[in-house]
Amino acid sequence: MIDRRVIFDFDIAFTNGGGIQGQDFRLDIDGDTIDDKALADYLVKDMQLLMVGEVEILNKHYIEEKHKRAAINLAADELLIDLSHSIFDGLVTYKGLPAPIICDYLSRERSKEFYEAGTEFQIGKIELVTNTGTYLDCPFHRFEHGKDLSQIALEQCAELDAITINAKDATAIGREYFVGKEISNKAVLVYTGWAQHWNTADYFEGHPYLTEDAAVYLRDCGVKLVGIDSHNIDNTTGKKRPVHSILLGAEILIVEHLCNLQLLPENSFLFSAVPPKIEGAGTFPVRAYANLKS
Repeated sequence: MIDRRVIFDFDIAFTNGGGIQGQDFRLDIDGDTIDDKALADYLVKDMQLLMVGEVEILNKHYIEEKHKRAAINLAADELLIDLSHSIFDGLVTYKGLPAPIICDYLSRERSKEFYEAGTEFQIGKIELVTNTGTYLDCPFHRFEHGKDLSQIALEQCAELDAITINAKDATAIGREYFVGKEISNKAVLVYTGWAQHWNTADYFEGHPYLTEDAAVYLRDCGVKLVGIDSHNIDNTTGKKRPVHSILLGAEILIVEHLCNLQLLPENSFLFSAVPPKIEGAGTFPVRAYANLKS
């Protein structure tokens, strides 16, 4: 199907007085036409307007033009894309670090001692290092006086405008992958395809990483967060970790061990990876996901 867009003017009146007008607005549509009521409803929702009275659509016409954002008819189960690996008992995320222990603190069987018949509960117990599964790094991970998980703002890790950078089959990912892209104030997610090796011996060796020059470029462009679907955002063959130092030194958060980045569009989506609010910790597992309903 050829991509179609509607161009229109509008006049919106508010029930508490006043109004707003707009000219030559453009909107992607799924199909050849869209009626005025549906267009008005979409406009009000997209602009998050309140106290809306009459909405008048004016000078509406259509053009053939490639859509600028994700299709608006996604199925409900396609709007949220899980970008996290599951954590299970015995999982090895980083060779040399202990695997998590996940067990019962109070089992359902034992809970029968405390509750009436048919009222059982389970209370779990988890022992893990904070670098487990898909996790977020904040400045305290690298710097003694950097902000810890309790001090970072939600605006740094939740509902961020995001962009996917395709670096599949690359190893040393340099600044050339990011030059010319709209990355300022965004979460930059680097797709390498390395997640296919997750939970195998291959995951730890020869993994893709960002170069120091790329980290400097990302910092200077003012990105908010950088994520990667690889074993580490840095080259782990030596003892230096310049990417962590540069990004976390600028309070740019890092998310490592992502997955499913191949399911994302290049842009026009939101990214979230929110950790618990823990004092004295610089890293913790997150449930990272993309919202294509941006």
